[in-house]
Formats: sequence, C-alpha cells, structure tokens
Amino acid sequence: MKIWFLTRSLYPYQKGGGPLIRNGQIDNLKELGWDITVINPNYDNERFIVNQNIIQIPFKRKYIQKLTSILERLGIYEDYLDKWLNEAFIYLKDKVKKEDIVFATSGGELGMIKLGSLLQKEIDCRFVVNFHDPLNYGYMNGLRRDKKFHIGREKAHEEYISNADLILTSSEYYSNVLKEKFTTLEDRIYNNYFGYIKKIDTTQYKKIESKRLRIAYVGTMGTTQKPELLYEAYQKLNNKNIELYFIGDIKNYTPLNNISEKNIHFIDFLPHDEFLKFMCENIDVGFVSLISDYFGACVPSKIYEYINLELPMIGALPLGDGKDIINNKNYGIACDYNDIEGLSNAIKIFNSKEYITNIKKNILNDKEQWYMKNRILEVDKLLRELK
Repeated sequence: MKIWFLTRSLYPYQKGGGPLIRNGQIDNLKELGWDITVINPNYDNERFIVNQNIIQIPFKRKYIQKLTSILERLGIYEDYLDKWLNEAFIYLKDKVKKEDIVFATSGGELGMIKLGSLLQKEIDCRFVVNFHDPLNYGYMNGLRRDKKFHIGREKAHEEYISNADLILTSSEYYSNVLKEKFTTLEDRIYNNYFGYIKKIDTTQYKKIESKRLRIAYVGTMGTTQKPELLYEAYQKLNNKNIELYFIGDIKNYTPLNNISEKNIHFIDFLPHDEFLKFMCENIDVGFVSLISDYFGACVPSKIYEYINLELPMIGALPLGDGKDIINNKNYGIACDYNDIEGLSNAIKIFNSKEYITNIKKNILNDKEQWYMKNRILEVDKLLRELK
C-alpha cells in the first residue's frame, strides 16, 4: 500500500493547474487508503527538506535551470532534471522496497519517468507512469510542441517507459498514440480523465441578472492559448449586448494590452474563493482555447473547472478529447482554433437563454462523474491489480 509519488511540482511550493492536480491525486489516493510519500525538487534553496510525507531534494544553485534546459535541448542531458535525479536515485534506492509502487508523473518532462524507471530496474518494484501531458519532443505522431530547436527524445521516451507496469494518460488521443507506437506496451496503457478537484455547490451564489451575454476566458495569457481569439470573434459581431472578461495576468501579453472598450473587462488573478464567487455570480459562458494540433492530446483543465462551475463552454481547440467532450456531451460548442467565423457563430447561438439553460442541464446531469474523487477510482482499481 506504499506509493512513492514523484513530481516536479506540488502546490503550494509551485503555482498553477499542474501542481493543484497532483495535490488532488495525492489527497484522493490517501483517502482510499494509500500510504504516500512525495518526492519533489526544492527549487528555492539548497536545503534537503523532510516535511511529514513530502521530501524535497535541492535543485537550486547546484543546477541552473536555464542552463540545464539548454543542455537538454542540445541532447547532452536527456532531461533538465538529469543531475537532480541522480541524487534522488541515490537517496531512494535504499528506501524503496520491492513491494512498493513508484508513481512517476509528467507534465511534459522526462525526469520523473526516468527516475522511476531506474528505481524499477534497481529494486524490481512496481512502476507507474502518469502522463498529464505528452512528453515534450518525444513520440507524438510526428507533431512537435513548438518550433524551438530540440533534439528528439523518441529513443529515451521508449527506453524509460518500457519497464512500466502501468501507463496512465489524461486523454484517449494520447493513449492511442502510445498504443500505436509501442505495441508491446498496449495492454498496460489506460486513459484516466483527472476531472475537477474540489466540488462546489453553485446554489450558494446568486446570479446577477444581465441583459448581456457574459463570456470569460480564465487562465494563462500566452501564445499557446491565444485568448485574443475570443476578442476577434466578438469584433466580427458588432454586438453591444456581449461582455468579455479576461481573468489572469495580461500585463506582459501584448495582444490584449491595447484593448480599451466598455464591454471588455480585464481582471487580475483572484483568490480562489473570490474567483468562484465572481464566476458564479457574473459569467454565463466559459471560453477555452489551445492553438496547435499537438495539444489535441491534452484536455485543458479549464474544461473540468467550467463543468464544476456548471458553465456552458465555447472552445477554440484542435481535434482531440477536449473538443470531443464539449461537443459530444453537449456542454457547448467547440470550433477549430483557426475558425474565427465558427467562434462568432457560436457566440450568436449562445445569445439564446433557452440554449444556455439546456446546456447547463446537460452539465449538471453529468457533473458528478467528472469529480476527481470519482475519476480516481479507476486509478485505485488499476493500482490494486498490479502484481
């Protein structure tokens, strides 16, 4: 019943969706009876920290992350965490037992998977890989995350997952990619949608009525998401009965910096409780976007967040699970990320209050099944079946 949970990021030490998701996994697996110790880099200082069930092994100063990332791109390191994981391996190899499970997570990096693979080969313990996102510059049907120079990691990708007892993905798309490439691993690969972390009761908030359709983009402001697509679609309509809200850090994101219109609102990141209150009281529709075919293998965590908030969705997405969940489950309308005309038409459709009401009913009917507490039961069952 012992799990060694390997992760590059963990809330509150690091911020963002990934660290929160990992916290959710850990907390829910503990509730199901698992004894979990977390192994995490300490990026802040050179202290080796043991805090109850969290062990932080120092990374900072010894290994400059910018330099190690360059060495990874050149192929000198297999991953920017290489030197860190050497120390982690030395620390763990005498502590992990054969009957234990090493659970290695990845948000695109290879380091934790490599560490888990090395421990499995040394100890013959059970080894689980959990891809939250595809391995950066690993095998992805010929698609690349970006155009930056980077030595391919297909060989290392195969080497370090080949001895895994179980491989979890967060999308069917990526599950199928791995099964087609690594045919000998096919019976060990499963998809598990991680879902939203903490269920909220939306009835505690009272919606502020408005004659305007209020659409919000929430999260990272960057070229991967291009939230300005929502504004471009809005401009095509010339409809003053629509308000757009962009919630996040826009200070350093040029495409949104020069917009000054009465119906366009910019709000900095809100504390989580304030954010939930604001969304439930003020927003009619959530917008989600990813701007690359590569990201068809990812399900944006905002989709789960909007389900939790019982908000219909408009999406600008590549082919993949995210788009399928929205369209096939009737949670809203997801268009191709290049289809501005389609986005504009989707906004027109959402001007119907009856349409919004019907979509909200679909989401409310399905909400429980997307709760992480329920989604994690699939993982619990697979872990208990490991031999």
